[in-house]
Amino acid sequence: MNSDKILYNGKIFYLKAPGLNGYFQILKNHTSFISVLKKGSIKFKNKNKIEQNSVEGLLKVINNLIVILL
Repeated sequence: MNSDKILYNGKIFYLKAPGLNGYFQILKNHTSFISVLKKGSIKFKNKNKIEQNSVEGLLKVINNLIVILL
């Protein structure tokens, strides 16, 4: 994911991301929070498949919306 474009916009079932203290998973109705992402990969499952992208940056979750800033 990159600040110049959107790599994915749609519904997902879960997202797994690399936080400073290890990987964490986000599911539907997760509490709102902000986390620093260390260099690694995120994985998320949408309706059709599991996708993976390299990341390092900041992740924000608010009202079932996940935004990742790199």
